Amino acid sequence: MNLNAVIAQLRTRAPSFGGRVAGAAKFQVLPEAANMQVPAAYVIPLDENPDPKQSSNGYRQTVEDSFAVVVAISNAVDERGQAAVTSVHEIRKILVRALVGWQPGDDYDQIEYDGGSLLHMDRARMYYQFEFKALYDIGYEDTFKSVRDDELPALAGVDVTVDAIDPADPNHPEEDHPDDPNAYPGGSPGPDGRAEAGVTIDLPQP
Repeated sequence: MNLNAVIAQLRTRAPSFGGRVAGAAKFQVLPEAANMQVPAAYVIPLDENPDPKQSSNGYRQTVEDSFAVVVAISNAVDERGQAAVTSVHEIRKILVRALVGWQPGDDYDQIEYDGGSLLHMDRARMYYQFEFKALYDIGYEDTFKSVRDDELPALAGVDVTVDAIDPADPNHPEEDHPDDPNAYPGGSPGPDGRAEAGVTIDLPQP
């Protein structure tokens, strides 16, 4: 997912952060590296969970792509975090209004809310993680199969040969089975590996 688009969406649609929205690779770096005033939000990537491939002769696979918005909230007033926890509810409403139902790209479905959890708390700040997800599809046109097929030469024509299965195949010698009511008249059944007819079909080229 393009997390830069998510950051831009939060900066525009969640003015409570005062533009203090940034990206991070993972949460562990935030308490040491975060120096923005609070409240602030950090968008970080989470897991991608693909469903099994849906097509046997092509390619179609749905992937659940997840990300988190880690919000830093002031905890200086109350070391127990009671005041910070109270503000979590309001921040959740802000994030849901800004993100849920929004499409982060033409190839994605709408974003869904996927839960939240407390990550870290000290005397200065509380870090609370809100998780979101959206689905996208990997299709045949996105895969190496499409690249490989595009590199194949154009189909110029088709050669067709016919090895008859008619019981009266003239390539078979006459066989007499007077005592067998299921015997084939005129000889044994084909095919015998020898073509009785053939045709070449030339296909128009673009």
